[in-house]
Amino acid sequence: MKRVSVLFCALLFAQPAAAQSVTGCDKDQALAVERVLRNAKELTLKAATSVGDTPEYERWFGEYSRGNAEEVRANLKAIVGAIRSGAVTASCNLPTQDGCDSGEYAWVYPHEPYLLHLCPPFFDLPHLTALEPGARHSDNGTQEGTIVHELSHFLRVAGTDDHCYSRGDCSQMAVRDVARAIDNADSYQYFTEDVTYYARQPVVGKTSTD
Repeated sequence: MKRVSVLFCALLFAQPAAAQSVTGCDKDQALAVERVLRNAKELTLKAATSVGDTPEYERWFGEYSRGNAEEVRANLKAIVGAIRSGAVTASCNLPTQDGCDSGEYAWVYPHEPYLLHLCPPFFDLPHLTALEPGARHSDNGTQEGTIVHELSHFLRVAGTDDHCYSRGDCSQMAVRDVARAIDNADSYQYFTEDVTYYARQPVVGKTSTD
């Protein structure tokens, strides 16, 4: 399955997000980028406050420790800070351009903050809040989750790598290798998705036990 590829701070609740910029995007794409960055900021802010000794944390970052949790929280705060800075530039790339010619959703150069290269399939991804838990296509990610993933790669943010690319592989890695899990971009995407939306929604067709 094609996922995202990479070519190799305090929480300020009252502070509005600064304006971002786009290049090579049509009007609809520019509006979509504005919306998804705004949503990603709010979702990642909530995720940062949700870091703790929880099943969601253990699923994506392995056995809980206070020190590791502080690192995860700081990285999530840094993602929020990048969006709040207003310095994010979204470049809408053509499918034939380098980095987008193999069906990827998005990519970045980690040393070029905060330039996000968005490929055409990115705009076909669902919004996080449009998905239900257990949705067959949820493993492919969301627009907001992809932004979290990509921003985490920048050296000024968290400097993450891509050690795994699916929910199954990444949850298994968290059990085997905590350090890699904390250094993995998808781990931040999945944690943010889980604690801000999936975990708060009832599974369709499941009878409540309350």
